[in-house]
Amino acid sequence: MTVGAGVLALGIGVFAALSSAPIYADARAWVVSLVGAGLAFGVVWLGRRFRWGPLTLVALIGIFVATLVPVAVPGAFASGPEGIVRGFGDGLAAVALGWKQLLTLTLPVGTYQSVLVPLYVIAFGATAISSWLALRAGRFAEWAALPLVLPVAFGTAFGSSNLSDPLRLGALRIIAPRELAIWILAFAGIAIWIAWSSGIDRRAALRRGRAGMDRAPVRRRGAQRGIIGAAVVVLALAIASFAAPAIAGPERSVARDRIDPELVIAERTSPLAGYREWKRDANFGADLFEVRANGALPGRVHLAVMDRYDGVDFSVGTGGSSERFTRFPSGEAVSMSSRVTVRIAGGYSDIWVPVSTPLASPPQFGGPRASALADAFYLNRDTGGAVAVPTKRGLVNGDSFSADMSIAGDRTLAEDPANPESQIDLEKMPELAKWWKAQGLSPTGSGLAEGIKRLRDRGYLSHSLTEGPGEQQWLAALQKDYGTRFVTSTGGHSIARVEQLFKQLNDQQHAAGPKADDRMLVAGIGDDEQFAAAAALLAQSLGFDSRVALGVRLGGDGVPGVPACAESCTGENMAAWIEVRGADGVWAPFDVTPQVEIPPTSLEEGEQLPEYPTVPEERDAQESDPPIGTSDADGKPANSTKPEGEAIFWQVLKYAGLGLGALAILAALSLFIPLAKRFRRNRRRSAPSPEIRAIGAWDQLLDAHRDAGRSVDSGVARRIAAADLGIEDADWIAREVDRAVFSREGIDAPAADALWRRVDTAERELRAGLSPWGRIRARFSLASYRSGRASRRRRFVSRGPGKPNQTKGTSG
Repeated sequence: MTVGAGVLALGIGVFAALSSAPIYADARAWVVSLVGAGLAFGVVWLGRRFRWGPLTLVALIGIFVATLVPVAVPGAFASGPEGIVRGFGDGLAAVALGWKQLLTLTLPVGTYQSVLVPLYVIAFGATAISSWLALRAGRFAEWAALPLVLPVAFGTAFGSSNLSDPLRLGALRIIAPRELAIWILAFAGIAIWIAWSSGIDRRAALRRGRAGMDRAPVRRRGAQRGIIGAAVVVLALAIASFAAPAIAGPERSVARDRIDPELVIAERTSPLAGYREWKRDANFGADLFEVRANGALPGRVHLAVMDRYDGVDFSVGTGGSSERFTRFPSGEAVSMSSRVTVRIAGGYSDIWVPVSTPLASPPQFGGPRASALADAFYLNRDTGGAVAVPTKRGLVNGDSFSADMSIAGDRTLAEDPANPESQIDLEKMPELAKWWKAQGLSPTGSGLAEGIKRLRDRGYLSHSLTEGPGEQQWLAALQKDYGTRFVTSTGGHSIARVEQLFKQLNDQQHAAGPKADDRMLVAGIGDDEQFAAAAALLAQSLGFDSRVALGVRLGGDGVPGVPACAESCTGENMAAWIEVRGADGVWAPFDVTPQVEIPPTSLEEGEQLPEYPTVPEERDAQESDPPIGTSDADGKPANSTKPEGEAIFWQVLKYAGLGLGALAILAALSLFIPLAKRFRRNRRRSAPSPEIRAIGAWDQLLDAHRDAGRSVDSGVARRIAAADLGIEDADWIAREVDRAVFSREGIDAPAADALWRRVDTAERELRAGLSPWGRIRARFSLASYRSGRASRRRRFVSRGPGKPNQTKGTSG
């Protein structure tokens, strides 16, 4: 049986590597699988050979822990001893948490951090179980092959939703041949093992029978083989019935596809940053989706609503209480609604769901993925944005849904802003502030509306930087309807790009003078991307809340340059607008598309346009290389050589600069740890809640002692830990933190500040007791980051006024 158990262990290692190949796509997966299987078999065999008994389990755990870093966390050795210690902690954590990490990383994951640990656990654990059953022989041996299913199931559950290419054998078409082959080979191996292992006992029983022994064990062994064989068949049928619909359907559904929508959204680039892709020739005329209704159509349909700006991109906010995407089990009260049906066409594939909120009923999905889409629909009730994430692809061709959507018209913006002060730093946007001041408008709702109108009237629509291939259809459509001509326009909507837009307007207005007419003020070049960002930031500068919406307009004519879609929506219909909220809390939409009829004109200061302008004839100018033979006779530029001394000087200067740069990098790295600790301390001290500040003070005290090289146990009650610290105020600090966390009334801000002052004093006394070298070592120590994980994972839960607070994790 030893040889058979060894072959079975080798099979587990091979199947683990084969099934996980799409996950890792790295040869290291073979090393992890085979080494894990070999080590587990060796330990179990030694335990059986020398009769270790229960100590075999202890030996298995010890070998697993000892080999975890060199086998499954190989990158830890690149950082020296400290990296090995950190890798050991990360590897142990990955035994429990690595599974979730595998589901949230984009495949293939390679050997990134500790992602190989789950594979090592599967190979090691499955082999240990299998070898233990096989080497016991007797009636347990037949079950030793069942762990062979574990590595195959691991590869299926954590693998990609993209199947291997279909295989054609004449008229036969085999879907997912690689995945099916692995499962078939696994069950074939199980069947072979059962036949072989049970045959040994049967033959032995027959020999005993010939010697006159009782034949009853033979009959029992035969019945047991039948039960095990039936169990394997039932298991195979159950797995096949579970996997067949996913394999035969349009897409395979795996565990990694059912993930938090916040993670999917966070991985996406800004929808506004991709606005110009809709205007490329490939998407401009492509059918995206159809919108029909049994009554009136909504005026606007949102795809994405972006309420967060980081100075570079407007993005969809996630994480805050008002920014969460949650399930939508029931509708909201809507005064005017229609039953709207949306059908996704071939030109659209994304997670954003076209809806007009508020929704009077949850969407009812149709198509082959209706159930999966219903389970994966999430709505942000604050912004009105919706996503569907059955997989990371979102909606695809053939999906559809119906819902009762609001058809109420656009709301009117309140006169008073939502905030008394500007919501952006105007020192970073001087051109915006200069342009608004030059307009002489009041900082009210009507003043903002007039400012946005002037912004659009003085802009000129352009969707591209060049007039090259793939950029023709949008310009041809505008030329046909409005006579628009091409003007180059850069993409992006960062602060620098928005400032460039306002600078164009400011320079033109200054050159035109105070008596200029509207034609002379046209200068801002861009499209909905830049003008939406500019209008949203303009509103925020006046104290209004603003956000950017990406979607389509339905019915009517839309706006010049971006028409509305009647039923079928294409990339031409894709638009962006802003929504602004005043003091009454009502969001009012504003179109921002610049005009398309009056082209910009370059002016010198004081110049006036003619009263009856003429359009000059444009002639194409051909670029050509200079005639052959017109260059210098020798083909060398004048003064092409430098004196030898000067060359040596520049060479020395170059290497000196490189050396100084290297020293600067080393200095920056040496300052990183102290700066990170200071950032952590400031974050704890400036927490918005007094209770959280109190917990942060306690964590800061423990971290200071850890960095000083002292052993601190964060898993015990705070008063016990305080006694171990051996400082004067530790007990008082522990009692104050417990009062903040567990008392009904909590603590107020002054008490939290007093607590932090005591912690500051305790830290100074701790540093004073250290040697100069000890203080330097404490400043650069990472002990608080390694040992304080449990403390940092603590979540404070506030249950509101009048209710006791709770702390999850370590307690006092």
